[in-house]
Amino acid sequence: MNIVVINGTPMKGITYHMKEMFLSHIQTGNEVTEFYPNEFPSFCVGCKRCFLYGEEHCPHSEIMLPIWNAFLKADLLVFAYPVYALRAPATIKSVLDHLCVHWMVHRPDPSIFEKTALIITNSIGASNGAAQKDVKTSMSWLGVSRVYTCGAKMMGDIFWDKINDKSMKMLECKMEHLAAKVKNVKPQKRKSLKVSTLFFICKMLHQVFLNSEVEPSLDNQHYIKYGWIKHKKEKQ
Repeated sequence: MNIVVINGTPMKGITYHMKEMFLSHIQTGNEVTEFYPNEFPSFCVGCKRCFLYGEEHCPHSEIMLPIWNAFLKADLLVFAYPVYALRAPATIKSVLDHLCVHWMVHRPDPSIFEKTALIITNSIGASNGAAQKDVKTSMSWLGVSRVYTCGAKMMGDIFWDKINDKSMKMLECKMEHLAAKVKNVKPQKRKSLKVSTLFFICKMLHQVFLNSEVEPSLDNQHYIKYGWIKHKKEKQ
């Protein structure tokens, strides 16, 4: 199994060790590729070049392309990050924003429909759900049907070198249980109801826009390429 890990912080704190615990249960015989914030793109500048001309025209394409190519080769996508201000940290958002060009509403890659995603977070007592939703939303729109989440509320234990035995056992248990869910993950053959519905809506919208276009947009060219919609010339 090919695993790609997106680490939201360079700090080797609780989130890092949660991720390491998880990998220790699943790493044997699998290929793991990890990315850290120093390898992430700068914040999206909103130039829209990726949408209009292709993602290779993004000013951060040289940085983002290795991450995207790793995604395409992976079976399991892992996001590991702490909760900042009840949300995902800006480092994670910088990656997610550059993935929007591959959302189903634009130019989805069919191989992404087969992936499984996993989100590992920790917070200082607060809920993890809202911070995980940032990634879950992006994964759904990319076409990932199976997304697992695991969050830990570390009330009082905020430094790894001072963590107590009870919290350590709790984290170990969570990560072992999480690893068991994806240890033998297989490519997803069928889209979930949510992803299928979103994809159907996107196809309908693209077909409507295509019918009014003289020349297909880049997004519609992509949909035509994979046979998801048909140009009016093909219909005749």
